[in-house]
Amino acid sequence: MSHAVMEQSPESVTITHTFGTLEVPREAVMRFVTPMWGFEGHQEFALLPAARAGLWWFISTGDTPTTFVLADPFIASDGYSIDLADAEREALALHDESDALALILLSMPSTPDQPVAGNFRAPLVFNMAERLVKQVVNRDEQYPLTMAVDLTRYPAQADGLHLS
Repeated sequence: MSHAVMEQSPESVTITHTFGTLEVPREAVMRFVTPMWGFEGHQEFALLPAARAGLWWFISTGDTPTTFVLADPFIASDGYSIDLADAEREALALHDESDALALILLSMPSTPDQPVAGNFRAPLVFNMAERLVKQVVNRDEQYPLTMAVDLTRYPAQADGLHLS
């Protein structure tokens, strides 16, 4: 099937997608407080751990199949930091730092000789308690829009989701 369909129940969401049918816990579904740049038609995504610790699948629950690979930027880049504005914290209803999760979007190379690249300048910031997400522009200008990411820094984990 070439598109995503979401069926809802009180405890889970079933997504029929290019990769097949996935049943995910409702608490894995995140909602954008403002649409992600370039993907205005996608408001909800399931955030699922991948087969490597610190990597995540971000799968749309809408009609158009859209899947991203996200990465923990603090593993990829020693000393990485994010400077959130008060307005961004407010939009995410983020009152407790322990509810925050920041992840970067990865671009997979089209050829084996190219590196995987991460968008360190515009990470996704999640409020895990409220299941909200917002793409922010990192006010710390030292980080580029794209930077090579060494996937060997992310160790394999047995319980992550394998999509192929």
